[in-house]
Amino acid sequence: MGVEIDGEIRAWVPLAAMPCRSSPATDRTFVAPKPCPATVGGTQTISMADLPEGIHSVRVVVEDAAGNQTTAYGPATKTITRSSSPPAGGPTPDDLGPLNGDPAVATARLRASWSGTESTTRTVRFNSRPTLRGQLTTVEGQPIKGAFVRVSMTRAARNSPAFERDSLRTSSTGRFSWKLPKGVSSRSIRLSYHQRVREPKAAATANLRLVVKAGLRLGLNRRTVRRGQSLTLTGTVLGRPMPKIGKVVELQARDRGGKWITFRTVRTNRTGQFKARYRFRNRGPATFEMRARARRSGDYPYATGSSAMRRVRVR
Repeated sequence: MGVEIDGEIRAWVPLAAMPCRSSPATDRTFVAPKPCPATVGGTQTISMADLPEGIHSVRVVVEDAAGNQTTAYGPATKTITRSSSPPAGGPTPDDLGPLNGDPAVATARLRASWSGTESTTRTVRFNSRPTLRGQLTTVEGQPIKGAFVRVSMTRAARNSPAFERDSLRTSSTGRFSWKLPKGVSSRSIRLSYHQRVREPKAAATANLRLVVKAGLRLGLNRRTVRRGQSLTLTGTVLGRPMPKIGKVVELQARDRGGKWITFRTVRTNRTGQFKARYRFRNRGPATFEMRARARRSGDYPYATGSSAMRRVRVR
């Protein structure tokens, strides 16, 4: 179980009484078809002592033996307040840097969403370039111009640390935008405004979530085969970072009812490349549609995604 606060996984807690039984010196290679308990439960306590006062987004995710994740709770908004007074001899205004924006206020309103929608969550294909937009105002609605808005991001992979990029600057109307580069992975994005540029406590925050589908390429060494002949499938999983042990890829074909059926699973090498052979045992004529799919997992910061469909004809 992982507890995510403001887009950052704060702790991973095992729910099972004992870890899932894996083969020695392996990762996710198990000694039994059912290596983990079917059901688990219990109560876990996560320390909030190092979190600042204010509003925070909380989400709980659970992960199975294969690394597949799902949201078990949230995202929900929680408020932390503390009654204790700041210690004597705390930081001075000079330590906290110059005032941030015009007007610079202790309490502000920060709105953000993805371009083209009012939603704070956006799902895109690999190599897309979504744009986030927002506006910073006072509580009364007056634009705060020329202010720096900090950007902190956490990739959607187990134990990924938060990291910051260059701050965004508000315009004369308090608005800002950022077009993300190609190739980014799924991630949580936290935007924050601080009354002084180096002040640790935020005057306003906003959280966004980007879901990026895995990108794959698939190629076939021939487009026409006869009964008894083999087809070689080669491809690449494009997203980075790649798991050290490679990424599991499902090779699928579509049945007559339109449903995709997995006929082979392979694991890529460290560069994301994979290769497999398939022998056709039935006589044609028939046309098969094939694709490669990579599922979401805890060690790969992308959602489930598929390659373009390829056709092969059996004569």
